[in-house]
Amino acid sequence: MSPWLHRELRVLLCPDRVTLLPVRRTLTARGLRRTSHDPQTLSFQGATGAQPWRPALQALETALPDAVKGRTMATVVLSNQFLRYALVPWRAGLADAQEDLSYARHCFTRVYGKPALQWETRLSHQAPEMPRLASAIDVDLLDGLRSVFDRTGVTLRSIQPHLMAAFNSARGQLRQRSAWIALLEPGHLCLALLHNGQWSRVRGLRIDGTGREELPPILEREAMLADDSAVPHDVYVGCLDGCEPVLPEIDSWQFHALSPGAFAAPVEGAPRTMAMAG
Repeated sequence: MSPWLHRELRVLLCPDRVTLLPVRRTLTARGLRRTSHDPQTLSFQGATGAQPWRPALQALETALPDAVKGRTMATVVLSNQFLRYALVPWRAGLADAQEDLSYARHCFTRVYGKPALQWETRLSHQAPEMPRLASAIDVDLLDGLRSVFDRTGVTLRSIQPHLMAAFNSARGQLRQRSAWIALLEPGHLCLALLHNGQWSRVRGLRIDGTGREELPPILEREAMLADDSAVPHDVYVGCLDGCEPVLPEIDSWQFHALSPGAFAAPVEGAPRTMAMAG
């Protein structure tokens, strides 16, 4: 069936809120343009423990029927707080994609122990002999998401980690650059480092407040830990809701706002790096 017969929906899933973004498609002289409109956000009390995503799934199932009209295809962007990331070193001799994934799972298990055995793992596409960025997510969360969309009759096109949705949307800004990516959420910062467009470092950190005041000292510390005299001082800052971030003002770092395009609509023609299959 033609995609033109489907409406599109963007879903942002966080520990304490769910945002539904219907997508409007407009044909312009430059091609198809997608914009979000009439966002709906549900806030709720976040949970702790083994399944912090459970309240988000319950809120999504409640809100989804009222947000869709007719045939709808949805893309879910997951908060970085639901993900674990790791850089997987290049290893010669791995025969195929299945062995690559097995090696990535081994890397997660070595760091996180037995809980990592219950995670779904994905790898980024990377040049040979370069480290690859891996993401891991609780299998129960993926199964729960698929069940919610099945029950509501909405087609789930893909499930994307916030880091990769932001990176894919901002490829034009980040292509072959050496820079930091700082993705802010209430109480959480995902910080990644690129060297010439290749992943070099990634960390998830707890923060207080919005992170605007904390970001410069965190960057200073992470630059020292990177132990590289060529650490860049360009920082691309984004927020999960796609709002324009309030950038710190400090001479030793150059802060830039990431394009919010990842949250308005899918990026056509760009590789869907590390997307989880619907």
